[in-house]
Amino acid sequence: MVGMKGFGLTDPALERLYGDVKGPVAFIDESYREPLRSNERPFYTMSAVIVGPTQGELIRDVLMDIPGSRYWHTTESYRTEPGKRVIAEMIDYLSEAVDYNIITVQTEISREDPGMHQAREESLSALAKEVTRGQGDGAVRLLVAESRNKKFHPDGDNADARNIKRMRSAGTLDRSVHIHHTSPGKEPLLWAADLSVWAYRRQIAVGDKKWFAPLEDISTVLHVNGADVSVKRSNPHLPQPSPGVQPTVGHEHLNNQRIRAGGPVVASRSSLVFGGAESEPLARIRAIAAQTGRTVEQEIVLAVGANDPKRLIAAANVYLHQSTTDPKRVKPKVEESLVSAAATILPVVSADRVKAALETMRQRRATDSSPRPEPAEQKKDPGQSYRR
Repeated sequence: MVGMKGFGLTDPALERLYGDVKGPVAFIDESYREPLRSNERPFYTMSAVIVGPTQGELIRDVLMDIPGSRYWHTTESYRTEPGKRVIAEMIDYLSEAVDYNIITVQTEISREDPGMHQAREESLSALAKEVTRGQGDGAVRLLVAESRNKKFHPDGDNADARNIKRMRSAGTLDRSVHIHHTSPGKEPLLWAADLSVWAYRRQIAVGDKKWFAPLEDISTVLHVNGADVSVKRSNPHLPQPSPGVQPTVGHEHLNNQRIRAGGPVVASRSSLVFGGAESEPLARIRAIAAQTGRTVEQEIVLAVGANDPKRLIAAANVYLHQSTTDPKRVKPKVEESLVSAAATILPVVSADRVKAALETMRQRRATDSSPRPEPAEQKKDPGQSYRR
């Protein structure tokens, strides 16, 4: 049976990890427009291409066979006409071979985050949570990401690993989820993520939609934070609606023809979508408060991934306000997530305060919902009578 190992894979540590893999593997790459470089709106986007456990060797072979090389970089190939034809052929192949592809877009990049560390943490957090959402043997538990340039990001790979570890500790990721960093030269399946994120960058950065179009039917776009990104919308004060979430489209095979089966494969239909271009903490709290408890849950994920205590406290305050004023917004699982997340990234005293506030609220709910005693029947005083 074809598996994940095979010709072209030259990373021994990753080969050992593949030996334990039962489910699909997510291959991750990123692209971005840095802040302060121009008057265009900065963005950070990250792509995960999901490869099934029996597909890896075949897809790797084809990806190397199309360009006829063991080296690939999409941006470099785009500079020549023959390179563009190869890109088109590889993207068309991925649209048929890959079951699903998830793009996370982080568009609200603070100018106080020129290295885009927080943008990456938030993007990776949202992406990891979404792609590992499944259960059982069909769930993604291994993330393979391209190693970052140590010259510019000396602690980049370690920062990603700490991010995933925090999320596991807080219970926002399954405890078996693991991230491994390697180079595309050692694992050509990373070329798939490079092609995907490059194609999506062309669409949002310069309005060139033809490259990503073949991948749309198998893609879900998660808009993590901030306003929509468009080449025509560099002014943050213009109306900028959120792009929303595209449901993943499943596929089935009939008579050797792949058909759309409908319905999400891995990503949930309702994922975190923030509207507006505000970035102040108060604006974030307003945005969360205007959404459902589900959005608070996603905010907890991002707070843990970015190791942002203030963000978690804001989410806790919003949840307490929502659930106190509207019983329909009471979410026991969100309360469990808040307690676990607080224990992971907050000082002990602050974590205890969050836990105590939730417990107080539970006790108040229990008191309000308990049956009240019937009022004692009042006996009529026979000495009293109606007087005109």
